[in-house]
Amino acid sequence: MIISCTVYYGTLGVIFSFISQSAMFNYAIRPWGRNILNLCGVSVDVEGVENLPKEPSIIMYNHQSSADIFAFAGFLPVEWRAVIKKELAKVPFLGWVTRLGGHYFVERDSSSRDTQEIRKITEGIRSGPSVLIAPEGTRNPEGNLLPFKKGGFVVAMFAKVPVVPMVIVGGKEVMPKGSMRINPGRMKMKILPPIDVKNLPSGREGREELMRVVREVMERALQQEEGRMRAAL
Repeated sequence: MIISCTVYYGTLGVIFSFISQSAMFNYAIRPWGRNILNLCGVSVDVEGVENLPKEPSIIMYNHQSSADIFAFAGFLPVEWRAVIKKELAKVPFLGWVTRLGGHYFVERDSSSRDTQEIRKITEGIRSGPSVLIAPEGTRNPEGNLLPFKKGGFVVAMFAKVPVVPMVIVGGKEVMPKGSMRINPGRMKMKILPPIDVKNLPSGREGREELMRVVREVMERALQQEEGRMRAAL
């Protein structure tokens, strides 16, 4: 199911990329994520859409499962590009499609050393569309937040665009780590109020303050949503 859908919509994506990256997103990426979850019996609730700014922003999300990718691909109601680990660019077909889609590639640790890519992301995000960043840098199926990598926060401080925290729950249940099977179930994306980076101090002080605030609001929302998810079972 996942492989066949990915090949089908990936091929469509390559075709639509000759029209525009927006066409590729709307007619290949979005139906790819939505149809995979729908066909596997996974429903996705989205809360807090009103918190998405009209201007380009950086959406920072927790990452518990590969199912998260299908969820925000199919159900996040804005066009976006993602910050992706560089090694994915070398994967045949998938790497080609993500490059054609205008996504950004950084070192595995999402460090601030990749200054050339940080400049590219900063310039791209100011003109849109919004950018998705997982500040943990990798999946964590345990549910709690891993330590944040600073690269995404360096980008945010340079770009001076709103940072929107978002939590995703349910993914680790429908698609556990290491599994290529998606189980029927329910996922939820909760979009939290944006943080105005322009009000923060400049430099390292502002970056660390931003990391602290994003982590606090995400941890609080995760605890609430995980609790609601357990109570509903």
